[in-house]
Amino acid sequence: MAAIISQYGFLPFFNAGIPGFSAEELSDSSVWFPPEGLGVWDWKDRVMRMTGCAYGRFFRSHPGFITEEMLLLLAAYRRDGYDFEGMVSDGLVSRGERTVYSILEETGDEMSTFLRLKSRLAKSSFDKACGELQMKTFMMVSGFDYRLTKDGRPYGWGIARYALTDAVYGGFEERMDRYSPQEAHGLLMAMMQKSFPEAEEALLRRFLG
Repeated sequence: MAAIISQYGFLPFFNAGIPGFSAEELSDSSVWFPPEGLGVWDWKDRVMRMTGCAYGRFFRSHPGFITEEMLLLLAAYRRDGYDFEGMVSDGLVSRGERTVYSILEETGDEMSTFLRLKSRLAKSSFDKACGELQMKTFMMVSGFDYRLTKDGRPYGWGIARYALTDAVYGGFEERMDRYSPQEAHGLLMAMMQKSFPEAEEALLRRFLG
């Protein structure tokens, strides 16, 4: 999985529009819920630490991995010249998005369960706000926390820890601003067409959002 992310620059966890290209489709079904050892669900945190990549709902609101370099281009394109305050001023973010962003701006990062409690948003509103912030590239999953057995071994589902992208990657916004939205989109399309030459251009454009 780490090798695929390094080669392509990204990897959706589930199918996000590019046929055959997702962790779900590239992994044998036997490794999703193995009777012993770690499965695909458990690899996410390890892959992030091995590669330094980001994880979040970046691909048509579906989760997946993306390298810092490709995320810079995606952010330059999707933010369209705005910083967060500018989007707030122009009414381009919801109240829920503002609430979640403000909490992370103050605390640095938060487990998703605590972040929702602090936001005081209904689950549906919270999930929507987090999804929109990730699609706009302002927020990402910075890691996963696990419950521990008495002898200190992790078990169960990992609980996502959220953070602002600009806080995780130092100087992110300054480096992103080197690209105009049009230039970033052109570079992304060129990379995608090189990696998926048989894919229709309209499909790739939809994928980039």
